[in-house]
Amino acid sequence: MAHTAPTVFSEPAHRVARWVLPVVLGVGYGNWVAVNLRHGGPVTGADVTSGVWSGLAFTALCIAVVRIVRRLRRDLHALHALLRAAFAGVALGFLYSRTGDDIRPVVITALLVTAALFLLLFYRFHTRADA
Repeated sequence: MAHTAPTVFSEPAHRVARWVLPVVLGVGYGNWVAVNLRHGGPVTGADVTSGVWSGLAFTALCIAVVRIVRRLRRDLHALHALLRAAFAGVALGFLYSRTGDDIRPVVITALLVTAALFLLLFYRFHTRADA
């Protein structure tokens, strides 16, 4: 007899969260991009436009990654972890690059975060796999 973990939310709540969470994260991400472009100066139209487009791109890519991962076989733990970690690393790298820093620390930070997140996600998916 297979035991399933209890769910806190119903299926309709999960369905709504699959769309609401990426949108909320995209709004926050777009705002963060706009703030990084300001460098403490006044708010300009270019900053707001860049933030809106970045937020829309983040939301679309987040939804795409989630849909792709949901269609993969459950036993491909490394691929699940790699897709999610790569998305997070690229998003962080782009966000950090908007600060105007040199490219080397941006790339190093994004690679380190991607590698750490990959290891963490792979461990999580591997240890919680169905027997």
